[in-house]
Amino acid sequence: MNSYKLTYILLAILINYSVCDDNSEPLESKSGDFETVEVKTKYGAVSGKVERTLIKQQNYFSFKGIPYAETPVGKLRFKPPVPHQGWKETLEAYSNKPTCVQFNTRARVMEKLGISGSEDCLYISVFTPNLKGSAPVIVFDYNDNFRTGFNGTDTYSPDFFIEEDVVVVTISHRLSVFGYLTTMDDVIPPNNGLKDFILGLNWVKDNIKNFGGDTERVTLMGNRGGAVLADILLYSEKAKGLFSRVIMQSGTALEATFFGRNLREKAFKYGEIFNITTDDSEILLEKLQTVDPYLLIDADGSLHDEEQVVESQLSIFPFAPAIEENSEDAVLTSLPEKSNLVNDVPILIGMNSREGLDLAAHFIYDPRTIAESKKFLFLFPIRKNFSFVENSASYDEAIKDILTFYFKEGYFYYNNLFEYTVYIADVLQNYPLHIAAEMLADKSQSPVYYYLFNFRGSLNENLEMMSRYLHYWLEPWGATIVDELCYLQLCTRIKEKYELLQKLLSEQNESKVLKRMVRLWTNFAKTGNPTPSEDDSVLKGFKWTPIEKGSDKTNYLHITAKLKMEVNPLGKRKQFWEDFFAKYSQFAVDGVVQSPPKETTDQPPQKETNDEKPQEETNDKQTENETNDGQPQTETNDEQLQNETNDEQPQEETNDKEPQNETDNEQPENETNNEQPQEKTTDEQPQEETNDEQPQEKTTDEQPQQETNDKQPQEETTDEQPQVETTVEQPQEESTDEQPQEETTNEQPQEESNNEQPQKETHEEL
Repeated sequence: MNSYKLTYILLAILINYSVCDDNSEPLESKSGDFETVEVKTKYGAVSGKVERTLIKQQNYFSFKGIPYAETPVGKLRFKPPVPHQGWKETLEAYSNKPTCVQFNTRARVMEKLGISGSEDCLYISVFTPNLKGSAPVIVFDYNDNFRTGFNGTDTYSPDFFIEEDVVVVTISHRLSVFGYLTTMDDVIPPNNGLKDFILGLNWVKDNIKNFGGDTERVTLMGNRGGAVLADILLYSEKAKGLFSRVIMQSGTALEATFFGRNLREKAFKYGEIFNITTDDSEILLEKLQTVDPYLLIDADGSLHDEEQVVESQLSIFPFAPAIEENSEDAVLTSLPEKSNLVNDVPILIGMNSREGLDLAAHFIYDPRTIAESKKFLFLFPIRKNFSFVENSASYDEAIKDILTFYFKEGYFYYNNLFEYTVYIADVLQNYPLHIAAEMLADKSQSPVYYYLFNFRGSLNENLEMMSRYLHYWLEPWGATIVDELCYLQLCTRIKEKYELLQKLLSEQNESKVLKRMVRLWTNFAKTGNPTPSEDDSVLKGFKWTPIEKGSDKTNYLHITAKLKMEVNPLGKRKQFWEDFFAKYSQFAVDGVVQSPPKETTDQPPQKETNDEKPQEETNDKQTENETNDGQPQTETNDEQLQNETNDEQPQEETNDKEPQNETDNEQPENETNNEQPQEKTTDEQPQEETNDEQPQEKTTDEQPQQETNDKQPQEETTDEQPQVETTVEQPQEESTDEQPQEETTNEQPQEESNNEQPQKETHEEL
């Protein structure tokens, strides 16, 4: 018996040793109800399990919760991460670890409200289709402005990327006060959360080949704060060589909410909440290291200073990435807009058509809060070297300019909430993201691909959840915050919807959009180009052209039920802000805007506004928008709306499927739908011109294109409604010039790059 036991022990030791050998093959076995597999890492052996994708039932290997740093508690709290020392026993990595400590206030994410998580959270998870290959790697990060983050597979599962032979990695990192409190010295240094992530990327570089990943093809894919993080790392020497491409979804470091001032002062003010009165960094650190973590996160909101927002016209989070002094460990030493790229890699960047819905939710839920809001939220979309004095003549005039441009009736009230969503999305994200895309294209020697996601379907998880929460049907309002993620990753909370789509006899628009987006994103991860081949069975010759350096027409991919290249997604809204800053910067003295002479008070913005009215189109009444009663701002929407309409349109192709889409789709059907009164009424129907109502195209300014369009097989493409979409944005593009493109674009989405035009025609069909 003893001899038998000894033999068993020796065999176990031998197996364990072989797993840790560099040349060893992964070891598969069974544990309970699932198969397991062991892989060697630099730190020790890791045991993962075999799982299957939901739709195709493809096997893959998951390793959840591999520690890459020592637990940042006790003396390590508020300090840079320390690499993990490794382990001797085989590490079982079968389940997700807790998130980092955070306070969730977003009902839309369906996570438990309130404080959750643990300080023991610095873990990496790896999901791979093949342990012996050399597949491209996507490192995915979703965090909401560095305050909350949900990177476990219980939220977003990697199924679709796995099925495209891509390895997926997630890296948990400290958030809020735990990651970004700083005394601006080496006692509590800045950006510990960013340093966590960089350490995680180093782990990927050292170990991912053992999981079948290619260290030369690592793509950072970030959403919201994750996109900001990826943007920051483009400028960081500390991240040099750790990735080869970047995907930035709905976020950029140009947003004025980051890189606050007086951070040391805020740290000591934060200490006072816990009765720590000192100006000594060491004392502050020592005492804060003993406070309960949930109390620390609960006090986070105490430093949100509304008065500072009013005074600076900047909405800055108290605990977020900061600019550091030059040092060996510094992540970022100057603002991105003032820096050169350190990591010049291909970039894919974009946003959704209705990001602002999330931020306007409280007004939609209870319009009475509008009356209770004494002051209009006046914010700069990007950092400027000047500000206004509250209630000064220039301050009041600036607000008037904004209200006139964005709001049909020149003021904000319960009946123009849609216009407010456009304004708030522009100042907090859309405008800075657009500027970032253009800036990156100018700075980089690598291509920058720009997109607008404007599809509405049953997988738009957050739009649907917000509708339920608000008891208000938001379907016609477009794709809201992170809606695109459910077309790239499997949103586990709605997995039954994916299963239902598979059971339907005909392929629905949701399935088409999902397949195309997954193929575009994974092509980019594999090659740095989302459309590298004309022979792609999913994309069918479609060509996504990057932004052209120095061009005044910023081309982007408009994603609805169809794929279409268009230009200038913000239309006149971009010009409004350029004119706004140019107008008031000339009156700034020592960083404060003085009252401009009366004669200067004519604001170009206002005029633009009126044309942009398209926004009303949101109502799908693009016509209205054209009728300009559509609030200027709308125009902002127009694109979006139109985009939405586009989505619909595409969907219309499969009208059968979703009513929403149908409504939108109507547009494609517009041809058939000429009936749609709205469109008719809307002279903008020129687009609808495909509707054959060229007469109404009397707005023929664009007609040329449209006429060409009518004829254009575009009708075929009409389903994409590019025309509709384009027309809408065209107005915004204000420069109808872009319409010509659109015209051509209708036939050839990316007409800009005419080389691809043949494909583009097929594109429009996509």
